[in-house]
Amino acid sequence: MKKIGAVPIYLYLSGTVFQYKDENPDKKVQAIFYTSTQLSDLARRFAKELKIDLKENFKMNKEYAAIKCNISRVDDSKIYHLPFDQQYDKTKIEKSRGEFYCATVKEVEGVGFRRAFRYRPNKEK
Repeated sequence: MKKIGAVPIYLYLSGTVFQYKDENPDKKVQAIFYTSTQLSDLARRFAKELKIDLKENFKMNKEYAAIKCNISRVDDSKIYHLPFDQQYDKTKIEKSRGEFYCATVKEVEGVGFRRAFRYRPNKEK
């Protein structure tokens, strides 16, 4: 079984949870990290210290519709986002605008959506 050291994702997840708790002080929040692999001892120690529950060797349902298909408000382009894409978590699906979730890339590309480009902010000179 492959082991990975996923320390950076834990820091990202921990920061996201902290921000959500800060913005929603009346809500109870618990970070849970699902992975289909076995994590390294270091990654487990990080998770424990950051109070993140781990679900290792998780079997994903391959039919789960996790691809977000949205339509740009700027130019009406059809864009899809995969889990762990840069803007995935920020992308909100609005069914009233024809946006939806999809299970496969083949299916979503078949109806005219393209993969999201990676965001690159303008660099100051």
